[in-house]
Amino acid sequence: MTVALVGTDVGVTSSVGVEPVQAATVASATSTPIGRHTRRAAPGTLEEELTLRKVSDVSTKQGQVVAHGAFQLFSERRRGEVSELLIDVFGRGDVTALGADWRGIVYFTLDDDPELDADTVVGFDPSSGSSGPLTSVDEVLEAVRTGDIAEAVDAASFDAWRTATGQRSIDMGDCVPPALHEFMGGDPAERSTETQDLVTFIAVAAALMGRLEELGVQPGDEIPDEVFDESRWG
Repeated sequence: MTVALVGTDVGVTSSVGVEPVQAATVASATSTPIGRHTRRAAPGTLEEELTLRKVSDVSTKQGQVVAHGAFQLFSERRRGEVSELLIDVFGRGDVTALGADWRGIVYFTLDDDPELDADTVVGFDPSSGSSGPLTSVDEVLEAVRTGDIAEAVDAASFDAWRTATGQRSIDMGDCVPPALHEFMGGDPAERSTETQDLVTFIAVAAALMGRLEELGVQPGDEIPDEVFDESRWG
């Protein structure tokens, strides 16, 4: 099966230039074989640095969940956990996460970037590898306050998923991953019926992307069994 390049129809714009995933750092995080597929697209690159200052100023220790978990403004603890993982994934020392939505798209800020303001919120979709600047921290916080953030993260589809699965809400730090990662040929409209811990979702996606990079798998190539051979990556 040959697949097309990943588009930008999941709420994240074109890549802002992010460093390749650090496969060695997170390779041990995945142990779930997905089967034989073809690679959908090369992941984005992340070269910008992320800032803690503005996010720390505006986030609460408890965090905030909007529209039954459609969007989550991270608590202090969850922000630290996700930031630490993104530091490993992107190979940077100053990554700071702001929040995430039900699809597993993570939102963060970049510091000391020549092209982006320090309060610019960037989105990163681990399933596709796409990333890009979206809005400002202040605008995100205002949308959280009014509830308008729900529409921005496709809460209608989330409501349909909740109805289909009978799940009332998802907890802080959980997401609804796609049935198969987009970069492995999956359809973002096809979601798992079970929630997954966001940190696990990011780590698994990053590890798989790192393995594909190391093996030299290109978009349209069949994904080799070596990607899922834990004895090779352990």
